[in-house]
Amino acid sequence: MPNGCRTWIMRITICRVRRDLSLGPAAILPLAEARDKAHDIRKAVAQGRDPRTKRPIRHVLPPAAPAIEPTALAVATFKSCWQTYWLIKEAQLSSGKHRDQWISTMGTYVLPLIGARPIADIKPGEIIDLLKPIWTTKEETARRVLQRIDAVFVSAITRELRDKASPCTGVARELGQKRGAKSHHAALPYDEVGSFLQTLRNRNGALTSRLAFEFLILTAVRSGEARGATWNEIDMLGRVWTIGAARMKVRNEHSVPLSDQTISILKMARLAYPESQICFPNVKGKAYSDMVFTKMLHDMGFSQRATAHGFRTSFKTWAAETGVPDDISEAALAHTDPNKVRAAYLRTTFFEKRRTLMQSWANFVTRVKE
Repeated sequence: MPNGCRTWIMRITICRVRRDLSLGPAAILPLAEARDKAHDIRKAVAQGRDPRTKRPIRHVLPPAAPAIEPTALAVATFKSCWQTYWLIKEAQLSSGKHRDQWISTMGTYVLPLIGARPIADIKPGEIIDLLKPIWTTKEETARRVLQRIDAVFVSAITRELRDKASPCTGVARELGQKRGAKSHHAALPYDEVGSFLQTLRNRNGALTSRLAFEFLILTAVRSGEARGATWNEIDMLGRVWTIGAARMKVRNEHSVPLSDQTISILKMARLAYPESQICFPNVKGKAYSDMVFTKMLHDMGFSQRATAHGFRTSFKTWAAETGVPDDISEAALAHTDPNKVRAAYLRTTFFEKRRTLMQSWANFVTRVKE
């Protein structure tokens, strides 16, 4: 508005003429109330009444006319664009941990500095200044913050709220890269996994946390997939665990063949908590947090040598050194083929071959002779 006051405006067509109707100042009228007013206006028009005079109008819009949300004739800020983008993005994240990280990083590093700035006016220099303090001290965090900021700008450009290219373009190159060894998840050599399992079984602590950790190692899945396992995913008779796409990192359903050892673990868990829907519940009957395995490793003295995710590396290395074809071990890890053309033609998941593979892995780490 000319005086700088933001106002909710509803755009609606009445008798083939588009009208912009003011719903009230955005500063004192919440979005929910603005939507309610818009709903009343659409209802009045559909009933043949002029929304302002309440008098009959000549033509009535059909009830099925598309609803148009009220929009504010105001300068779109980075914060408002972030909130709009987040309404869609949040539903795409399967991990509560990742959702919390998005909110935390945006609230800590981004919104306090550029949240109130018009999305159309933000320049690359502002992004550089925002990232400088953490670019070399918190490399992974800085990289993810840059990706998340860029996603908001791309969204705003798509919705025609910004004409210029994303100011994130070229920022990483300008800030430079810290050269050094790339860090990976700490992982035990595969020939030490068996002794680790013995130590795990002998430690004090909640039974289900120990069972969940061993289950994770024997199935070579990710932490969240093991912690969140539910009984409706388990087919004991068919000896298969089917993880829905919504719980998988790559959003593809993944079927895990269950070895003799994993079936025994599940039977123990069922006996301990027969009423639980979760296979490995904590004392409150809920899934363990993502810190449970980290704490167990710390208490066992392995915090510098191993991570829960690192046991996938142990499995992969063992598979490679025992002659398992790469396609089969990659399928066991639920990795996607980076070659998109090849992936389009390779439709198999090697399930039966993976059944043999996972039994061999379980036998190896539990020291069962085949």
